Amino acid sequence: MIQDPISGSAEGDATRLDPCGHKRAAYGTGNAAFRHHHVGHLLHRIGMALPRLLHGQDLIRESRAIEQMCWRELEYENQPIFDGVLPDFLLINRAGRPVHFSIPTDPVILAARMAALKPSPLPALSRVGTNLEGLARLLDFTAFEFQWLLWSYCVRCFGSAILPVVPLRDELHGCEVLALLADMPVGAVQDAVESRRLHTLGLLHGGDTDTAMPSVVSGWLLATEQFADWIEQPYASDSDLLIALCQAQVSLTPSR
Repeated sequence: MIQDPISGSAEGDATRLDPCGHKRAAYGTGNAAFRHHHVGHLLHRIGMALPRLLHGQDLIRESRAIEQMCWRELEYENQPIFDGVLPDFLLINRAGRPVHFSIPTDPVILAARMAALKPSPLPALSRVGTNLEGLARLLDFTAFEFQWLLWSYCVRCFGSAILPVVPLRDELHGCEVLALLADMPVGAVQDAVESRRLHTLGLLHGGDTDTAMPSVVSGWLLATEQFADWIEQPYASDSDLLIALCQAQVSLTPSR
């Protein structure tokens, strides 16, 4: 059965739902609630866009996965179980009775429901949110760069498997999909992708310019593990945050 990585409390996210380890969980629920809110927003955006991104069996498969993952947000009583999801040995429940299968929602109808959902409340204060805003000021991020890095950080924490598999034909198609998800002009996305600024700074995975373009959306939304570590630390000022960025850059530079 598909895992349910976004439903549940912030406290649960701080421990059970955070695959990045105890270091992040130790900083309290503010960061966990921040991640929970934004990954929920990303999944809602993808869920409502799926009929425009996929077709046929691919659309049916990924739509079912979204429905299973976001079942609490969709106000279902239980996580739906669809035919073909469980292996044969799990088709009998503890009472010895056959498992009851759910009927998948039509992808177009599900997309409309996803569009109407509201993400979990954004915490009043989170260390990650404060640091990201400070970094955006220091480096003069565009609106898309900020959104791109924010979602990539969340995907790094929850794992790329949380996202539907959306194949990309080429770089332009990748930019178009990101623009759709972020609700921003394609030109703003293309500028950020072509500059590779977030990659060369060591914030997004794939700093090597020879790296092949990711073939699925999840490959475009992946912050580096190092960035995800230091962006969650406490900093007394923007200057300390900038120093941390510089130190991270030095550590990324190969020794000769």
